[in-house]
Amino acid sequence: MIVEEVMVKKVITIKGDDTLDTAQALMVENSIRHLPVVDGKELIGILTESDIRGAFLSEIHLKSNTAPQLDPKTMKVRDHMTREPLTVFPETNIEDAALLIYENKIGCLPVVSDKKMVGIVSIMDILGLFIDMMGIIHSSSRIDVVMGKDTKNFDTVSGIFHDHGINIISVGMSPFNKSKDKRVYLFRLDLCETGPLVKAIEEAGFKVKSAIS
Repeated sequence: MIVEEVMVKKVITIKGDDTLDTAQALMVENSIRHLPVVDGKELIGILTESDIRGAFLSEIHLKSNTAPQLDPKTMKVRDHMTREPLTVFPETNIEDAALLIYENKIGCLPVVSDKKMVGIVSIMDILGLFIDMMGIIHSSSRIDVVMGKDTKNFDTVSGIFHDHGINIISVGMSPFNKSKDKRVYLFRLDLCETGPLVKAIEEAGFKVKSAIS
């Protein structure tokens, strides 16, 4: 899957000459934490909640008689935005985008094409995709099967589900502590009665570690 399939295309943006007061109002109004900064359609930076907080004087400075009083209605976005933010392309693999977000501890990635802003993908977009792929918010069943690493084993068990008219929502894997040559395959399925499936899988010579209807 690529970023283009997940990204938000109608992106709320702001200009460099806009004020922090305007930026903060946009964030509150739209329940967002990041604002791409654009010049026309070209991305020139990104402004976050943290950038806005960091724009104001520390408590020590605020107590100083000589410290200037900062006014968000006059402070410009371009003076406090993050310049040259990390970006991805529409064709970037979603796994690579997720890794960038994780390694750099950021909340989103602007999506650009020919330097133009075409979308944005956030940590919540990726989390939502993961939850959907795992079938966590859908009613589902699960069967954990111990198998050797030969792909024929996977095909055999998958065929059993197919023969019973059961859709596989997702498949995960974990090590099998009793043998390095085997793995536990975690099949999340459409909600079903698992009894007949377990029987068929075991008759085919596989060990079912657990089953949840």
